[in-house]
Amino acid sequence: MNLDHIDTRLCEELQHDGRASMEKLAGVVGLSRVATRARVARLIDSGALRIIGIVHPSALGLRVAAHLSISVSGSARAVGQAIAALDSFPLVSVVAGRAALIAEVYATNMTSLRALIRVVTGMENVAHVEAAVYTERIKDLYAPPGIIPPTEIDNVDRLVLEALKMNGRASYAEIARITNFSASAIRGRVNQLTSRGVVRISTVITPGMVGLQHMCGFGLRLQGGTENESASIIGAMESVSYLSLTLSRFDAIGTMLAKSQADVVTELDRIRSTPGVEGLESWTHLEVIKENHLLTTFKSNLPI
Repeated sequence: MNLDHIDTRLCEELQHDGRASMEKLAGVVGLSRVATRARVARLIDSGALRIIGIVHPSALGLRVAAHLSISVSGSARAVGQAIAALDSFPLVSVVAGRAALIAEVYATNMTSLRALIRVVTGMENVAHVEAAVYTERIKDLYAPPGIIPPTEIDNVDRLVLEALKMNGRASYAEIARITNFSASAIRGRVNQLTSRGVVRISTVITPGMVGLQHMCGFGLRLQGGTENESASIIGAMESVSYLSLTLSRFDAIGTMLAKSQADVVTELDRIRSTPGVEGLESWTHLEVIKENHLLTTFKSNLPI
């Protein structure tokens, strides 16, 4: 799908606020509300973007996460599909690099995390698993930032979150019909859930549909004492879609999206040139087997 500058601006605005009104969006791009609504509908219908409510992992008790680099002795795709069948792994991808696969895993605590890693280590044809525990998320285009305090979520909140998970722009009236509450009460619930950081209305863009054909992961070694400053600079780069500080042989791990391999090289060089960066290792995503931002669907794979 070819996006013009108006489509691109709409995507940017919706990434910032997935529930932005048509009046606000129209004012930004200089079109009528009717024309703007048609543009947004076309972007959604084409599959270029989805607007969904993404629940903060901490609100679900998932307070530990890690990046896994997985070496295999057989079919990377087959091992990746086996890992993807586990609910606690929202991302699994075949890559070209030191490892054959990368995966992300969420857990309630370190004990649960170790148990989940043991499950992967014990799979047929898995030769080695290297874990990098996320310590601070610097940038994530989709998930809510930071860590929130323990949060009570009642049955009505769950219904609201389920509705937003399916359609981040669902009207208060639509959600009210599901919950048997008034639209004004639902408005208050949604505002409270978003202000507390429990849910973020995010616009998930399909990279290939908008010309971003190349997905590249990278691990960084950063000069001691400069981690946050360096990560802040790198996280501000438009091509970087994800960045987190980690506890591993890497000080930070990230992902970038680019239109061409030449752009990947250019952006990696920019990162290498960032003050405080002492080393960079990269890997190319060849086949994303699973990418699930809807953590509300998670169930525990282990009795922990």
